[in-house]
Amino acid sequence: MFVLTACSSSGVEFDFTEPLMEPAEAIRFEVPDELVEMDQEYAERRLLDSVTVSATEAEDPSECAVRYEFGYTDELFERLVEFSEQYYDERPPQDAAYYAFTRVSADGSEMEEDYSSAVVQVKCALSPSDDENTVEVRLVNTFDDGDVSLGASAFVKAEVSVMQSGELFIQNYEVDGWQLDSNGNWVKG
Repeated sequence: MFVLTACSSSGVEFDFTEPLMEPAEAIRFEVPDELVEMDQEYAERRLLDSVTVSATEAEDPSECAVRYEFGYTDELFERLVEFSEQYYDERPPQDAAYYAFTRVSADGSEMEEDYSSAVVQVKCALSPSDDENTVEVRLVNTFDDGDVSLGASAFVKAEVSVMQSGELFIQNYEVDGWQLDSNGNWVKG
């Protein structure tokens, strides 16, 4: 099973099967097809196919920032937009999606109007192993037969830190309800 493959000269793909040991300028997170096929509930209710995270320029030069690029599944994306537009009366409708995917308060967020990307400000990591200053990457699925209005839960999530140099490091990651056995097979856990 391959874990990391180049998506560009400076980016990698991460499929939650093994730790990422080297820094990257961009990381594309996705659930392996094998696992999607094994978990029918996730396959039917997932909102995202992938999330790509890369370092970007921060508003405050003493801090760091990451850009999220969201790869949506077509069917549930429309329901997410409808929910987001109904959920907030006084705030931009992108706030609901922003929080669901990043777990960062939407105050001061920079979610694009078409929901394609968002920028999150974060304190720069002090070292490659700094697990205190991180952002969360979440590939979510909806509750109760795709009813986005009832919320979303993370099927997979990872914590990512960014150095002032723009290098990204994965600090922690988990897959809800699944584990890899010693032979590299997904099993319920």
